[in-house]
Amino acid sequence: MSTISELEKAAQLYFDVLYECDLGKFDALFHPSCHLFTVQDGKETVLPLGRYREIIAARQSPASIGQPREERLEGIQTLSADAALVAVSVRVLDKRFRDHLAFMRGADGWRIVSKMYVAV
Repeated sequence: MSTISELEKAAQLYFDVLYECDLGKFDALFHPSCHLFTVQDGKETVLPLGRYREIIAARQSPASIGQPREERLEGIQTLSADAALVAVSVRVLDKRFRDHLAFMRGADGWRIVSKMYVAV
């Protein structure tokens, strides 16, 4: 499987995590040291992965209410054979987001090591 195909598969797993709120998939996809970053109205927010996991665990999944999936892979930029940036847009319940995901490939495959996101 090519690097691009592997990253497309990882992006699909990311979409599945957000749609299903599946913590098993979440744990497989996110590196334990991952942090999430956003700025809204000039206010910076940085979330450690554990806090984000709590948010996903408590969220009603879009799948559970039959929300149509709205997700798009915007682009993939490979930095090396083992590092890449993936841009996506996705709807989660009543919010839409643009996310930039930094992936690294290690012993466990491609995992998200950081996420920068904005609500749009």
